[in-house]
Amino acid sequence: MTSSPETAKPVEPTPDLKHEGSGQPAWLIVAIREVMVKLTDKTFIIGTISTLLLVAVGIGLGWFMGSRPSNTTLVVTTAEAAEVGQAMDAAIRQRNQDSSVTLIGETDDAAAREKVATGAADAFLTRSDDQWVLIWKSEPSRDFEMVLNQTLTDITLSDLAAAAGVSPEQVNRQMTFQSQVLEGSTSDAMAGYFVGVAFAVLFMMSSMVYGMQIASSVIEEKQSRIVEILVAVIPVRQLLTGKVVGNTVIAFAQMVLLLGVALLGVNLTPVGAALPNLSSAVGWFLLFFLAGFLALACIWAAAGALGTRAEDLNHTSQPLTWLLVMAYFVGFMVSGTARVVLSFVPIISSILMPVRLVDGTADWWEPVVALVVNLVFAAAMVALGERIYRRALLQTQGRLTYRQALTLTD
Repeated sequence: MTSSPETAKPVEPTPDLKHEGSGQPAWLIVAIREVMVKLTDKTFIIGTISTLLLVAVGIGLGWFMGSRPSNTTLVVTTAEAAEVGQAMDAAIRQRNQDSSVTLIGETDDAAAREKVATGAADAFLTRSDDQWVLIWKSEPSRDFEMVLNQTLTDITLSDLAAAAGVSPEQVNRQMTFQSQVLEGSTSDAMAGYFVGVAFAVLFMMSSMVYGMQIASSVIEEKQSRIVEILVAVIPVRQLLTGKVVGNTVIAFAQMVLLLGVALLGVNLTPVGAALPNLSSAVGWFLLFFLAGFLALACIWAAAGALGTRAEDLNHTSQPLTWLLVMAYFVGFMVSGTARVVLSFVPIISSILMPVRLVDGTADWWEPVVALVVNLVFAAAMVALGERIYRRALLQTQGRLTYRQALTLTD
């Protein structure tokens, strides 16, 4: 094969791979090169920083929205309306001690409406024809109206209970319910749902982004025929190992960085009390992510080797894409026995088992067993991916299927 000077430039470092004095195996040199290419890539650096900023902004916005004070000025013209306003103030202060309802008394409705119209007050509460009316200048506050609705309900129930000779607490017990779960608690279940969504998104996006990068790298080298030069000086197995290890290191490091920033942000919010339990789940998620990514990385490389053009990736990577999409939806949609069983299934368990640790439905031994199953599956997928990659890498007659690649001889 002849090559132009431009083609020869990218393979100048390859003699180093055979340098016996370096003391480094070829796969390690390839892995280091993969890492350095990513760390010096402006797109990768900007993308990582942008993602960290989005995580920080999201946590900060959630904290701000949940803790910002709400101070509403309410005009009243009767003692009954003032009583309702005082009850609302107590309810709002109980939710957020920095929030309040400030009451302004007026002698007639016209003066009260004037205060609202001029912006001296936020709202005017009055009663007309046995119905309460809340008057705003323009845009009503839905949160304030919800508090008013609950306050009026509580006052009405209290009055009816007094007339019937029973306590308001008895009436309240008859009209409300308590949700319980057999394992864990309802708050843990709710936390498990949101953590499941977060883990599912992280696993799918990271696996897909870095997997496609592995596949794209393989198919670019194959399309430019540089791979023919590389395999002349590096065993195919070591070339594949270096690519997988290098991208796995970068993907795992970025995941640690993102989750570390997220945990630090959570620690600064009111839900920081849940951090010990969440930290344990994050640790397990990182282990499962590492096992799951290793299981898929060689298959991604094989997907790149099956094609001969960049356009072929849409077909060769389709099974992996569907697998990740399925894991994403299953990660927070299944429940009951199916959830327990699937938490031991490789790839899907990378999401479900850490979530079960958050909501308290998994015993201590279950993540250990699930991780061992993942590692066994990863070993099998590495062997399968390496076999497909080795047999398809130098085939240039057109796009191959997975079955065709397995039937080829080395």
